[in-house]
Amino acid sequence: MAIKEEKSLCLIASDKSINFDEGQIYVSKYLDTLLSKINNFKKGNILHKFFSKKYSNETIGIYLYGGVGRGKSMMMDLFYHQVQIKEKRRLHFHDFMKEVHQRILEKRKIEKNKDTVLLVGHDLAKNAKLLCFDEMEVKDIADAMILSRLFEVMFEQGTILVTTSNQPPDGLYKDGLHRDRILPFIKNLKLKTDVVKIPEGEDWRKRSLSGQKYWLNPDNKKNKEKINEIFKTLSKGFEIVCENLEVSGRQINIPEVAAGVARISFDDLCNKPLAASDYIEIALRYKGIIIDNIPNLNDNLRNETRRFIWLIDALYDKECFLIATANADFSDIYTGEHWKFEFQRTISRITEMSQL
Repeated sequence: MAIKEEKSLCLIASDKSINFDEGQIYVSKYLDTLLSKINNFKKGNILHKFFSKKYSNETIGIYLYGGVGRGKSMMMDLFYHQVQIKEKRRLHFHDFMKEVHQRILEKRKIEKNKDTVLLVGHDLAKNAKLLCFDEMEVKDIADAMILSRLFEVMFEQGTILVTTSNQPPDGLYKDGLHRDRILPFIKNLKLKTDVVKIPEGEDWRKRSLSGQKYWLNPDNKKNKEKINEIFKTLSKGFEIVCENLEVSGRQINIPEVAAGVARISFDDLCNKPLAASDYIEIALRYKGIIIDNIPNLNDNLRNETRRFIWLIDALYDKECFLIATANADFSDIYTGEHWKFEFQRTISRITEMSQL
């Protein structure tokens, strides 16, 4: 099978009409080095040696951290798609930990009196030689307790980790309960990965959308074209995919996702039997949301209005941004009486969230 020609991330970005700033160029050198190392081992057909225990003490991975909107996820995506091995996974850290907890529960049913965390670690290492995480952030004591043991075996088996975060490794689970449980994981992170801080610079979303309106009304052809253009700008350099979020056994379909931005219609979000916890899950998963076709809300749409209030609360609390098309301005979108008091807070929060 022919080997793809390897390009630097800067050249790949240029092909996609993305212009890296100085900080992104600095980070790209680390990613290019790792990319060449992985792909060159594959070309030499000795990949199994590279990922074996013999090489497990090498620093082979990247922990990329820095400010919001600096393009960390975009750069990791460009890197991921150039890696020429099949045993690779790219997912949100929050989704990874949910999967780990589920795997541990399943193992406990069939493996009695065994360390199921280590068993899961072996399984994960076997199926993914490269793991790419978006937004590593540890806030849960259960996650903190699992991570050290899980990655002890995964790093030992030669797993390569590339992850983004808004904070350095030492900031993970800071001031958390029983923080000592996660310290071996943090130590391992610093041993097994190059810790790279992306230099400060402009938020690419603000730069890309400077001067744009984020609440577009009325919901007509002109504004539909505008919001299509906004999503196109935000998703530049990313593959647009459909995602399914699972919350308490329920599947939430997000038809379009790119660059950490979810695009979905009002009906799919608020005309479905979803709960406040579902909206919190959405807010945890995405940096921002584009909502199409928000109708005029009134007491005939009491349930839909309530869900919209829950949604805005969740997005606001998690500091997500909001872009939308609607029949009316957000200050006039609700004309009912039942949620009149609650909706005043919603209006205030939309005002802040629309200022990307």
